[in-house]
Amino acid sequence: MTKIRNKLLLAFILVSLIPLVALGGYALTSISGSLRSISNSKLKDKVSLVSFGIEDFLKNVSDDLFYLRDSVPLRAMIGDMAGIAGDAEVDRENLERDFLAFSRHKKIYHQVRFLNADGMEVVRVDRNHGESKIVSREKLQSKKKRYYFADTAKLANGKLMISPLDLNREHGKVEQPLRPVIRYGTPIYDRNDRLQGIVLFNVIADKFLELVRKKNSGSEKVLFIDAKGFYYSNPDSGKEWGRKSDLGTGENFTKDFPAIAGQVIGSHTPEAVNHAKYIIAAAPVFLDQGKTRMLGNVIDVVPAEVVFSSVTTFRNIFLLISAVVFLATLFLALGLAKSITDPIVYLTRLTHDMSKGKLASAVTVSSKDETKLLAESIERLRKSMIILLKRVRKKQ
Repeated sequence: MTKIRNKLLLAFILVSLIPLVALGGYALTSISGSLRSISNSKLKDKVSLVSFGIEDFLKNVSDDLFYLRDSVPLRAMIGDMAGIAGDAEVDRENLERDFLAFSRHKKIYHQVRFLNADGMEVVRVDRNHGESKIVSREKLQSKKKRYYFADTAKLANGKLMISPLDLNREHGKVEQPLRPVIRYGTPIYDRNDRLQGIVLFNVIADKFLELVRKKNSGSEKVLFIDAKGFYYSNPDSGKEWGRKSDLGTGENFTKDFPAIAGQVIGSHTPEAVNHAKYIIAAAPVFLDQGKTRMLGNVIDVVPAEVVFSSVTTFRNIFLLISAVVFLATLFLALGLAKSITDPIVYLTRLTHDMSKGKLASAVTVSSKDETKLLAESIERLRKSMIILLKRVRKKQ
């Protein structure tokens, strides 16, 4: 009977296990894939939000620049420089006060400057430690040899220069402590279309770099790189500003992640890339609404086990439930097999005893299926054998 029980047990297990494995495997694969896709999307959304925050911070800078270009005090100053009658000294003082009020109101510009056509600073307001001040005239500098002056001075009227994000320099040396800035400039022409100078802003980059830095947490690293992969922001500050024109350390994203650098650096759309034990998401940062000038890419580097923790949790719960279902099925199959084979074992033993003349025990089973009919037939046989034996004994 052990063989019958084993066969029944195997049949019950297979009937329940095959659908469990097939449907469960499909569900596990499908749902895990969906959770992975959702996790990647959330990661891309996160870097996209940081990117949007930077773009939103910078979106009004060009409007501010053109507002100052067309302001009355600056136009009066341009008139003086073009030889139109006016009080140059009064106009210059008015322009200084106008720049000072503007700097105090906006609070995001390290320097607000007007340079003449020769690259010499005429009016400059600096903002340091939350306070705006007019720079005294003896401290004004020539910026004729700086790239941003040449790039702005050659522009047509109404055009805009946006510099790379780099470290500010004073008297030709990188300013200490480090001060990252991005410069916006536009040329100023007089009524005769002669270049009279440029208006220039130095935007305090730490204001928007902080949007990146505050996203770092635990094992998650949020980076900000330029179009060549050099770090604007990195939790390891020793890797920042590795470009030759800044600190020149050579540290960059390509050096740290050579396998996927080509997919990330300069990408114009949000991306999520698998790399070894990490998931790397990146989103571009543009400087204009037309999305033609790119500042760089915000990158989030997260261990895969962190990104896909929901997938791991789901898989573990699914496997636990599957194990419970399998064990329940196994116990049920054992019970069913036993309920079928036990009466057969009992009837087999009784028929064996009957063959040896042991007819005293009545045949009874509790089941109500075909086994009961078999037991009743055997019971009638037992009774018939008892009657037959009595007749034989009487004849003797």
